[in-house]
Amino acid sequence: MNNKKLTINFEFFINKYKEKFKDQNIALGVSGGSDSLALAFLAKKYSKKYNYNVIAFTLDHQLRKESSEETKYVKYMMKKQNIEHHSLLWSEKKPKTKIQETARIMRYNLFSDACIKHKCKYMFLGHHANDQVETFVIRLEAKSGLEGLVCMREFSRILTESGSLELVRPLLRYEKNTLIEICKINKIKWIEDPSNSDLKYLRSKTRKLLVNGSMFDDFKKAILLFKKLSISINTLLYKYICNDIEFSEVGICKMKLYKFNTLPEHLQIRVLNYLIKIIGGKKYPRRSSVLFNLIKNISNENDKISTIGGAYIKIKNNNIILSRQLDRFIDVKKIIKPFTLWDRRFLVLNNTKRKHITIGPLGEKDYLAMIKLNKIEKPSINLNAIKTIPAIRVLEQIVSVPHLLYWKSDFWKNNIKITHIEQNLFKKYKNIDIFKLGEKI
Repeated sequence: MNNKKLTINFEFFINKYKEKFKDQNIALGVSGGSDSLALAFLAKKYSKKYNYNVIAFTLDHQLRKESSEETKYVKYMMKKQNIEHHSLLWSEKKPKTKIQETARIMRYNLFSDACIKHKCKYMFLGHHANDQVETFVIRLEAKSGLEGLVCMREFSRILTESGSLELVRPLLRYEKNTLIEICKINKIKWIEDPSNSDLKYLRSKTRKLLVNGSMFDDFKKAILLFKKLSISINTLLYKYICNDIEFSEVGICKMKLYKFNTLPEHLQIRVLNYLIKIIGGKKYPRRSSVLFNLIKNISNENDKISTIGGAYIKIKNNNIILSRQLDRFIDVKKIIKPFTLWDRRFLVLNNTKRKHITIGPLGEKDYLAMIKLNKIEKPSINLNAIKTIPAIRVLEQIVSVPHLLYWKSDFWKNNIKITHIEQNLFKKYKNIDIFKLGEKI
């Protein structure tokens, strides 16, 4: 098979989204395996035709003694293809447990920092059809719901310590053997990672089971079916969110009780999971069994406050109101980078070079003190929501609470900006004015 036939799927993908990628710096995650080296080759091949630039990043994880040499080899391979390359070092002490999970988090944190530094809007990854099927089997065994069984998407967003990272997977139509063939034809020598065949890892066990299995194509068809079903449901979900939910920039949302009660149960679960993740700052959705009980309380118009996934859920004046719960997961965080994600809800832009700057919840004590000293106007939201509003402090002194229109000086107003991570969502829909609600929530 020649290069043209092997590369046609990649060009189809790039052409489909050419307006997204035009004039952009595209980050490439390149490990040195056949998948990522094939990705680098394909991305570079079409970069001039579709007017984008590629920059490769390799993580030297230091989990194996060979990792530094492997990183150097990738650098050499990128130089041969005239691709700019940067090595990212994971130098921190390695955990003794959950090493793969920790490594994944660290990898994306470092990738995110690198993308910010080099002004890369998108990051291409080498995930392919075999990875997709392995993920499907693992999630099927774990009894995942619809969203889990959709598996990896071509476009997705993850939250890192520095904010959000836009991930792109252009190789999901490619099987592993095809990527190997691309490397062979173009004389690209790849590195075999021994951990990929280490049977102590669940993915490696799954991969071995699928090698000679006859179910591969059936699993691919199943994934496609779940994707189509998910698209249909998400269309309904986003229509409801657009038309029937109001958001505030402090992370409060409100929706009509009677409209929520008209939704099918499955859609109710999806709506609540979506909102709880946004409001509560959690990474994973809640279990359906927990949400069933919440829906029962809502349908019975039980005005008792529920707490789920870091969110308060309250029924008042025929509205369902969600706000952040002040819990042990809301930490005080040092601001040491230009961009810092706090509580998986707020993104902090820091243009200062000041030391000892932290972000944390305002809290009840400081809020009441600021009211007493007439530093802020009393907003029309309840105390529970107020306590979780982000406050900037320097050596324990509050210098900025932007959502309550307080800044100690113009310096802090001009140099520290806080936006909700879902700011585009909040801009799109009607915002709740926390000072002019007319009712306390």
